[in-house]
Amino acid sequence: MGGGDGGMLREVVKHSAIEQITMVEIDHAVVDMCKEFLPGHSAGAYDDPRVNLVIADGAEFVKNTEQKFDVIISDCTDPIGPGEVLFHSDFYAACSACLNDGGIMVAQNGVAFMQIDEVTTSQVRLSQYFSDCSFYSAAVPSYVGGIMTFAWASQQAELRQAPLEVITQRFNAANLNTRYYTPAIHAASFALPRYIEQALANVQER
Repeated sequence: MGGGDGGMLREVVKHSAIEQITMVEIDHAVVDMCKEFLPGHSAGAYDDPRVNLVIADGAEFVKNTEQKFDVIISDCTDPIGPGEVLFHSDFYAACSACLNDGGIMVAQNGVAFMQIDEVTTSQVRLSQYFSDCSFYSAAVPSYVGGIMTFAWASQQAELRQAPLEVITQRFNAANLNTRYYTPAIHAASFALPRYIEQALANVQER
């Protein structure tokens, strides 16, 4: 959901094992303009035959769809204005309901150093619908304030605890071309700075 520039979609279509991809974007003009003026972002991903582009509100889509998904990626804006609904409890509940067994939801969750409230609020809301909630981080140079956090939610904690050897085997088998991601970075991304750990601990103690 979101990511009409096609950058996230570009990375998803690299995975040849994926059979179907549903891309939900609220504004068709975003897709059209980015395909025309920023073609490098999507790099032809919209032409992949596995992609089904749905122009709709992401929150309404997950609430009403009868489809089931293995992974849901919410490439959302900050919780201000139209993007705010993608941080609501109702949205997380709907995502939980349309995930297959063993499914995973991930979502952009802001620059924690300046937006720690986004992290703690997401933790409170996600934990109502998912038995395993956590966060991982990545360096995104175009954002001021250091690392960005991403919410992770599933009903199976072991999915977040895959050994490095297993991640490496999957990465090698997928034959992915990446500039940032490595199996070691994947494993390390769940190690959070102390200030985030403390904020999450304070939420759990309330």
